[in-house]
Amino acid sequence: MSYRQEPGQPPTPPPIEPEPVLSDVVVVPRKQRPAVWSTPWGIFLGVLLLTLITFAAALMLLTRVGVVEVPDDDDVTITIAPTRAATAAPASVRVTAGPGVAERLDSGGYRVSFTWTLEGAREGDSALLRFSIGSRVVSEQRGNLDPNVFSASTGVFTVTTAQECTADGWTAEVVSIRNLTPVGEATSRAAGVTCR
Repeated sequence: MSYRQEPGQPPTPPPIEPEPVLSDVVVVPRKQRPAVWSTPWGIFLGVLLLTLITFAAALMLLTRVGVVEVPDDDDVTITIAPTRAATAAPASVRVTAGPGVAERLDSGGYRVSFTWTLEGAREGDSALLRFSIGSRVVSEQRGNLDPNVFSASTGVFTVTTAQECTADGWTAEVVSIRNLTPVGEATSRAAGVTCR
C-alpha cells in the first residue's frame, strides 16, 4: 500500500491492517451416523424379522381352525364321476383258411389264389403273409388290408400270386394281423400240379 503526504502537514500514520486471528480450536465436521438398517447388524435383524413373519404366517395358515357346516341330507347332490374305460388289449383275429386255387397261365406259370375269413379284422390293419412252395419258404410280404383284397362286411381276405409250377403244392400263411399272431387255421393250401 502507498500513500502521499502533502507539504506542511503532519505525517499521517499508515493505516493499520487487521491482524489475522489465530485459534487453537479446530472444527471438525460431524460425521453422519449410518441408518440402523444399513449396518451389518441391522441387515441381519431385518432378515431375521422377515423370516419369522413368513414362517409365522405359514404356520397360522396350516393350523387355522374353521367351522364347516354339515349340509342337510336333502341338499346333498351325489355325483358320480365317469369311470375311465379300461383300455382293452388288442384282440387277436380269428382266421379260417379256405382252399387255395391254382390256374395255369399261358406263360407256363400259375396264378394261385389263397382265401381266408378273418373275424375281428378291420380295413387298414397290417398283415404279414408267408408264401411257400412245398416246404420251402419263398417270400414274406407285409401290407395292409385294403378293399382290393379284404371285404370288411364279410371278412373274406383273398390274395392272388403268380407262382412257378410245382407238384409239391403252394401254401400261404397269415403270420400276423395288427402285429399279433392270429387264432385258428392260418394256412391256406393249393394242391400241386403235374409239371411238363
